[in-house]
Amino acid sequence: MIKTGYPSIDKTHLQGVPEEKLHPEILPVSMFATFLQVNEEHLDEPAVETDGKVYTKEMLKNDIIKFSGWLLEKGLKPGEKIMIVTPNSYEGIVATFGANAIGVKVVVVKPITKKELDPFFEEVKIHQPKMILFHDDELVDEALARHTKIWLVAKPTHSAAQQDFRNAVESISISLEDIMKEIKQNSISATDEPMLYLKTSGSSSKPKTLPFSNRAIFAALIYAANSTGTDTRDKNVKKALCQASYYHGYGWMPLFVNIMGGNPVVLAGASPEDVANYYKLKPSYIYGSPLTLKQFMELTPKDADISTLVAFFCAGAALHERDYEEGIKYFRARGSQAEIRNNYGISEGLCIGTFNDGIPHVPNTSGKFYIGPEWLIVDENGNEVKYGEEGEVIVSSASLCQGYFGDENLTKKHFIKRDGKTFFKTGDSLKLYENGYVSFIGRERRFFIADEIFEKVNCETIEEAISKLDCVYQNAVIVTPDETGARAFVVLNPEFSVAEDFNEDKFRGALSEFLASYQMPREIIFVDKIPMMESGKINYKLLQTM
Repeated sequence: MIKTGYPSIDKTHLQGVPEEKLHPEILPVSMFATFLQVNEEHLDEPAVETDGKVYTKEMLKNDIIKFSGWLLEKGLKPGEKIMIVTPNSYEGIVATFGANAIGVKVVVVKPITKKELDPFFEEVKIHQPKMILFHDDELVDEALARHTKIWLVAKPTHSAAQQDFRNAVESISISLEDIMKEIKQNSISATDEPMLYLKTSGSSSKPKTLPFSNRAIFAALIYAANSTGTDTRDKNVKKALCQASYYHGYGWMPLFVNIMGGNPVVLAGASPEDVANYYKLKPSYIYGSPLTLKQFMELTPKDADISTLVAFFCAGAALHERDYEEGIKYFRARGSQAEIRNNYGISEGLCIGTFNDGIPHVPNTSGKFYIGPEWLIVDENGNEVKYGEEGEVIVSSASLCQGYFGDENLTKKHFIKRDGKTFFKTGDSLKLYENGYVSFIGRERRFFIADEIFEKVNCETIEEAISKLDCVYQNAVIVTPDETGARAFVVLNPEFSVAEDFNEDKFRGALSEFLASYQMPREIIFVDKIPMMESGKINYKLLQTM
């Protein structure tokens, strides 16, 4: 066969992959049904470790059933919604599984504070949930009591509230037989209607809610198993430490897919104090970011035992080759054989990205695309590019979300029809090589992740804030090369550019009225002019070279 150089025709990067893995059968099976199928014979094993407590799979199974019954007793019906506002917690996991088991839709949003009440109430109004679960701020609870009639359980982070949760699920009067009958009826959905809404921050700086279905969740488990070549119950994984809060797709995926696949998970915070104690939890896998890796190396005591660590997964931002090499040297110097796995992924899907499990490291790559989704790398006109050529990656997958909830325009922009299939336009530039490896080049969508709180910060948001200052004539913001912060280029109004008493500290002080500390640009560069393209738009690519 004559090679054309086009991946969709030659399929050189897929040599050796059997047809059943390229096109696996995907059913809309509920999360709980999947968990039972994989773990029924291993219920005595640990499932979740958090706050110094270990919950077995048997305990998790029983609590999910009880919570499902409690929701039924409260009158919740398939298709109705509950909203879960919680950090990573055992109670949050039980509630997500339990609601999904009886066909109740779950809206997962980030923990809120008093400052976030207005956008939170907007979310309540949009989704109209029947119930809100979990808060950790008394002022928030009081405001909810004034503004809504929705029932809620408070403060899962406090022992008293955990006991409230326990009392609630233990107090049900509905029979176990009736609960299991309801769960069985909803184990395989008659339709592929979304059962879970995952809220995350969008590149437009506005919140977006992504509807996921049971089919998408089950597909993620299949893709993960088929791609990595391991059984769902991986004997090498004693504990998978999940750092990212699960209201983000890249936090939700490793947490729930590991639980459904049989691997015990440990829930951990993302602050430097938490990272400094990761070694004490003796994880096999750590799911974090490049910043987490740096913090782990800096904060872990020199005499710490890290022998249990098998792999450190870096996602959310590209891990540069020099950081990879430093990390490997760090582990080897401590007698650890841990691998560092640099991954690319999108929050609009589950297991849509790259994997590095069980394959050799290739410099300046992010591993290989997950097997199952259909990938294309195209030019600006939508034409496929050849192996090794840069282009935008678009993807069609059973684990893709079904659009942006409540935003038809954004859905039409990014979800396109091609050859009778729905493809998602990622806006990300990549290269695919004949050996199957992928290099991540950059993102069209301009944002970075504030690692300690796992929040997306958009360059547009920073630009808008800077433009509010009287001293500014023009500005442009780009992401720093390591993708963990922002670099702002600012043209000052003439009277400020010549003022002797005007400096960067005063500029930052004025800007702090409009931006939180985690949104503040890491670098502020005062320039005479901003480079522009002939079209009149800012030349961001040229700014990247300055």
